[in-house]
Amino acid sequence: MSSDGSPDRYHAAAGQAALMLVESLMLSLVERRVIDSGELVEAVEAVIETKRQLASGGREPEIAREAVALLTTIANSLAATGPAARG
Repeated sequence: MSSDGSPDRYHAAAGQAALMLVESLMLSLVERRVIDSGELVEAVEAVIETKRQLASGGREPEIAREAVALLTTIANSLAATGPAARG
């Protein structure tokens, strides 16, 4: 729960923190040349497609649209880092 007792605020804060952490870790892995940014973009795009399929099946379509927008931003951020070859 958040300090105001709202479960929605707590879940929003937890989701935001998790998303920021994962994006930071992904960018760090690319910068350290552990994984190619293209591989991570493909992984994020697979999640985007899964969210779209769930939404088309009626599973929380409004939330899925928001998730797709957030994931698309992450994919674009990763793509902008350019390929980082392992080595």
